[in-house]
Amino acid sequence: MDAESDVSVTFAPNDVMTATTTKLGVEKVVMVVEASDVIAMVTVGDKKCSEEKVIEAGTFKEILFKCKITKATSHFTVNFDSSGKLYHLFAFGLTLDKIDVQEGSEVSGDEIRRCQKGHFSSGGVGAKCIPCLPNQYQSKEGASQCNNCKDGFFSEEGASDCTSCEGHSNQLVCQGTTGKCQETKELNKVYGSQYYVWPVAVAGATVEQQCQYNKEKKASKTCATVDGKTAYAKTDFSNCDSKVTGDIDKISNKNVDPNTAKEISEEIKNVAVENGDVMNNENVAQTADILDNLIEKSGDDVEEIVRENIIKTVDGINERTSSEELEQGNSAFRITESVKNLGDKISEKSGDRLIVENSVGLAVLSPTEAQTSTTSVVIKSKTKDSFADAELGTGSNYQHTIFTADVPNSEKKPVTAALYSDDKLFPSPNTTDNLEGDFIKQALGDSEKGDIQMIASIIADVSYANKRNRTDLNGILQMTYQYDFSVETHYKMAYTYTEECNYYHPESKTWKTDGCETKVFVDEAGEKTVNCSCNHMTSFAVMLTFSSDYDVSEDYASHILLAISLGCLICTIIAYLPAKDLLKKRTVRLNLLLATSLIFAIVTFYFMEIIVVKSLKTGQAPKTASIECIVIAFLMNYFWLCQIAWMVTEAVVMYIMLVSRVENSHISRYMLKFNTACWGIPLIFPIAGVSWGGTHFANPKTCFLNLPYAYATFYTPVVLAILFNIVVFIRVWYSVNYNQAQMGKVPQSDIDRRKKQLKFAITVMTLLGTAWIFGFFLIIEQLNMKWLRWIFILLNSTQGIWIFILYVIMNESLRKVWLQLITNSSTSSHSTVPYSRSKGGFPNSKTKETTVKTTKTDTIPLSGASNEYKNNMPPPEDDSHIYEVISNPDVVSRLSDKSNPKI
Repeated sequence: MDAESDVSVTFAPNDVMTATTTKLGVEKVVMVVEASDVIAMVTVGDKKCSEEKVIEAGTFKEILFKCKITKATSHFTVNFDSSGKLYHLFAFGLTLDKIDVQEGSEVSGDEIRRCQKGHFSSGGVGAKCIPCLPNQYQSKEGASQCNNCKDGFFSEEGASDCTSCEGHSNQLVCQGTTGKCQETKELNKVYGSQYYVWPVAVAGATVEQQCQYNKEKKASKTCATVDGKTAYAKTDFSNCDSKVTGDIDKISNKNVDPNTAKEISEEIKNVAVENGDVMNNENVAQTADILDNLIEKSGDDVEEIVRENIIKTVDGINERTSSEELEQGNSAFRITESVKNLGDKISEKSGDRLIVENSVGLAVLSPTEAQTSTTSVVIKSKTKDSFADAELGTGSNYQHTIFTADVPNSEKKPVTAALYSDDKLFPSPNTTDNLEGDFIKQALGDSEKGDIQMIASIIADVSYANKRNRTDLNGILQMTYQYDFSVETHYKMAYTYTEECNYYHPESKTWKTDGCETKVFVDEAGEKTVNCSCNHMTSFAVMLTFSSDYDVSEDYASHILLAISLGCLICTIIAYLPAKDLLKKRTVRLNLLLATSLIFAIVTFYFMEIIVVKSLKTGQAPKTASIECIVIAFLMNYFWLCQIAWMVTEAVVMYIMLVSRVENSHISRYMLKFNTACWGIPLIFPIAGVSWGGTHFANPKTCFLNLPYAYATFYTPVVLAILFNIVVFIRVWYSVNYNQAQMGKVPQSDIDRRKKQLKFAITVMTLLGTAWIFGFFLIIEQLNMKWLRWIFILLNSTQGIWIFILYVIMNESLRKVWLQLITNSSTSSHSTVPYSRSKGGFPNSKTKETTVKTTKTDTIPLSGASNEYKNNMPPPEDDSHIYEVISNPDVVSRLSDKSNPKI
């Protein structure tokens, strides 16, 4: 007896190795272990095997057991009570490919070995040691996985160490991330319960991993470069068994006859209903064979319970098996053929039948001699949109018609109609089962823009019994579908769609229209009915074709313009910082606060876009709003209302000074009051909205407000504010023009300056208000048109640009401040702009320039001015005296009097 350390496997206390044997009688188990005090126990089933002989050589032991096997299939277990190494195990003369070994080990013939350096094993039944992939290594024996080489190093397959890239520039993996696939973890529940780990690989390499349910086979994945991007392609699991492959194999091997049909139909039904989600395409095809065998060998008539089990089996596959598996091969077509075969068998007996489950149904109609030359198929349900409670005919409790068909049948042949709630068993590359996801991909620019097609109705496979594929008719097959359709798309994406009758062509896996005409009717309740008139019989459905005028350039334009606006708003605030006297003016402060609120709104918008795009990149828009989404909706609601509030405040100030002219029109501590109102009042609305709607306050797809709350907390205050400003500005405009017409001595420059400021205010109000008027129309689906969206983008995204133009570029006083600052003029850049005679204002002496100051010690001396003006004189930091000069004829008269020595 001898042993070599490189073919051993370490065991720990209570380690168990298991296998199954089919032998009978007395069998031997021989093992060689290295452990002086190890106790091994072998059991078959619940019976302990007897230890017959132990030979010791140093620390090695050779142990012989005898086991009595009495059952045809028995469970064999080896258990150790302490640590050691196992060098050899001979059980019942069998190889050990059925032994469940630990990680880092493999079974080779009648030996269990430890994996060598550069290899690994995940353990399990029949485990094998696998060499490490290129650019991986393992420096230890008995490893369960390999390690990735770090950047700047590479390795060949089966390496125990990595080599420096220096001097090996031809190795793709040495060129950073270019030309290699990153490590990827993949969980596919059809082919395993654990992750498949695909390591770093160079472009062009095909990586293999053991299948989890049949480890003698391997799954593979290729690292490919497409359009300059290197990434792993789709995994090839064609060699792998699914979780239920063994169960279906057992059922398939059973003999079917009228006595066993019920039992076998129950077994295959249980597999499909309980484990349909882990069936692969081969399982589905094999299931179709089992169903056909049941139908064929169940006798002259298929027992009722067997019929139901067959339909339940197909229903389980349709509801649970993945579309990805059903699209492979022809397994989906074969399972629908099994339903037809059942219809043909049932039709051999007289009478009408209907078998329905949640997503699959089968109707069989046998015409009588008394019937007309048309066979009518009428499927109704008790409740709207329900498929499972459907029945044939016109029962009084079944008022909702799902589908009707008038089949030309002068020969009075039996008619079958297989019904399916969706097109999962009718795969086609031209249709989608994720309409919203496809819209999102187009909106994000991840796929080419184009029409999207979707089956919107049930699918009815109408045919004469014992007829296959397309059957041409002498007459016209009339079918009527009623359906409700609704879909949520990307929030910026308006769409239109058309209905069209289609039939399925299984050979090409496409939907076609030839031989069919479509008519659409809309009743008073707005429900649509589609009538299909076809000259052949096969599988029919209503196809919706979606079109959208959305263009991803809308997003690009919006983001670019908003970025420019943000920069312009920041520049607007910076531009006024050197102009300290201008900053004392009420209107300037209001305008800068308006710009500040707009900055907050734009920044919040960008955060909103980040959150929305992040969620949309999953391919499915979330159904409920996240916390961050609700916060963004709250802030968007708040900051846009703040912007509107400052716009209203400016209108109020103009009205007070130019229209009201009430006694003591000065507002004490006005900035405190304005800030409290404009930052405080808007806060009420989003707080009320969140309290009212909770998580429903925000739309999870847009992170803006859901419509009911948008109407109440945003659009209503915005519309009211716009209407208020319109009324105020009309009144102010009239007052300024009317009063100036009565005052012939008022300098024209003052009139022009006031008109210009009023025009600026009206322009800003128009930009801010009109943008949201168009935004209101865009939330109405029927009005969401491309030209309307572009108007909204141009108005809403350029507000900051226009504010910069109006209040910086076109502001003469600010330009002079910056001109003095840049040229280092001796004239103080912190004084207000002189009112010179050349500008139609105060007289200007050649030797001394008189400048209007607004300090307590240097106010405008107005000898003989009216008491009204003196009483209404504002504090020095206020600019309302400008409005008073215009609106007070007596003051203007005295200011224009050159004979007044105090001017």
